[in-house]
Amino acid sequence: MSNLRVRQVVESRVLLDLPESFATGRSRDGYLGYNRQMQFRCRCLEKLAFITLVAFVVIGVGCAPPLDAKNEVSITRVTTGWLDTGPDDLGRSKLVPTVEFSLKNSTDKQIGLLQLNGIFRRCEVSYAGQDVPENTVSPADPEAGTCPGEVQEWGSMLVRAVPREGIGPGEEVGPFTMANKLGYTGDPPQTVAEMLQHRSFVDVKLELKVKHRAEQWQPVTEFQIDRQLLTQ
Repeated sequence: MSNLRVRQVVESRVLLDLPESFATGRSRDGYLGYNRQMQFRCRCLEKLAFITLVAFVVIGVGCAPPLDAKNEVSITRVTTGWLDTGPDDLGRSKLVPTVEFSLKNSTDKQIGLLQLNGIFRRCEVSYAGQDVPENTVSPADPEAGTCPGEVQEWGSMLVRAVPREGIGPGEEVGPFTMANKLGYTGDPPQTVAEMLQHRSFVDVKLELKVKHRAEQWQPVTEFQIDRQLLTQ
């Protein structure tokens, strides 16, 4: 019992002297004071090394050049048309604009984490003698052969196209199908073929954008929806 009490007294004295030992680098029990200082320093060095490694990785990733969507991603195997999804709850025929396509890596490197956003817009309708204002929201794309689109979107669809593992040079993924929720309906006995030729039928286009990792959305191309009937 006496030995135990003596040891407790000695340990308590060492603990009481600990702040002084940190300040001066000395203690009555040199081994104990030195060991705690080294432990503290080692832990600080470990944390500093970890933070440095994380910063190096983040800087390395941040130095990667951004994706040039129009030149590094190709859209292939494109089919556009109007999908017959009817009859609806009221027994009417329903046609919705639809685009099916695949995506190809046109670079010599691996590309991963790609998202696609398709925006449907009805074409602006202009009448004879009417002044057509300049369209800055969705202008026509002569290269893609699309019409100027309405300011208000008619629908959109988001697709996670390429996972983190990515696709290699020249590889293709798909097909992806983007079908709008909104469309045109027709009462019987009107057929879907007659709906496509109706005087009130307004054509639609799809604007396709791509997002790589946390970069900004970039336009890739546009599709004019052909007036042809697609079946499921």
